[in-house]
Amino acid sequence: KYPLVTINKLMDVFAERFLYGYDIKCAFHSILQRSSLGPAVQDLGIEGVVPGFHGHAHNHLCQVQHHSKFMLGAGKEDFETCERTFSESNALAPEIRNSTEFHRHQALDEHFCFADQDKYAALGTFV
Repeated sequence: KYPLVTINKLMDVFAERFLYGYDIKCAFHSILQRSSLGPAVQDLGIEGVVPGFHGHAHNHLCQVQHHSKFMLGAGKEDFETCERTFSESNALAPEIRNSTEFHRHQALDEHFCFADQDKYAALGTFV
């Protein structure tokens, strides 16, 4: 249900062709086509890709058809940003495990604010 709701929201926001990354895109594609969103997805030309890291767990045919490095329009994106972001936040777990709710929220807020600033500062070296 959640991936379908997400695709529906993205269609409302963008209202044009876009690529989405999903770990099990190859299986989700048929679910999406059979859903009530299927015709709109097809009309807009919305395509999904298997994110870079997860692509290696799929069979060869799936990799060739759905991997992000073979998809026109994906550019350098590997569709693993959320994986990396939450992986980095796992380092906080031992520190905030026994803290109060306030201090846990404070630590998470500080972590993500710093991550945002760090990524923003690094944009100059990306281009």
